[in-house]
Amino acid sequence: MPYNILLSSILTFALSGDPTPQKPASRPIPGEGLNKTTILRLVNKFRSTGGKCGDTFYPAAPALTWNDQLEQAALVHSRDMQTRKYFNHYSPEGNNAGERIDAAGYRWMTFGENIGLGYKSENEVVEAWKQSPGHCKNMLNPKYKEMGVARVGQYWTQNFGSR
Repeated sequence: MPYNILLSSILTFALSGDPTPQKPASRPIPGEGLNKTTILRLVNKFRSTGGKCGDTFYPAAPALTWNDQLEQAALVHSRDMQTRKYFNHYSPEGNNAGERIDAAGYRWMTFGENIGLGYKSENEVVEAWKQSPGHCKNMLNPKYKEMGVARVGQYWTQNFGSR
């Protein structure tokens, strides 16, 4: 396991007030080593069976599709956290995932965000998110239809959304 393993709590917002939390290219993001196909496959495999998040079992959920706007919002956040050396769903100015997703042009009805630090591969970060009840719940949330993930250095951001 990597040193300094950190995971933070999830953020989930929905216009309905419910607090529940394009096909990807197979090439990695230059210099970052993120394989979109691999991470989408891992998350969708988990969604296809459902799983236990903490003490609660969540049933299978429909497969997610990749969304470049959610990926862009994730990239902005991962890059900012790495550049300014913080680890939080909120930027130092207080901006949250919804604002970043809006800025990327994604018009959401609901969204969620997972972040991770210190993981070396898609498999490691997905396994860590599965072990964290809040992150796990986000990955199994059937309200989410799309996903985008980005990694900058050891900073990972996973954004979910539906329109």
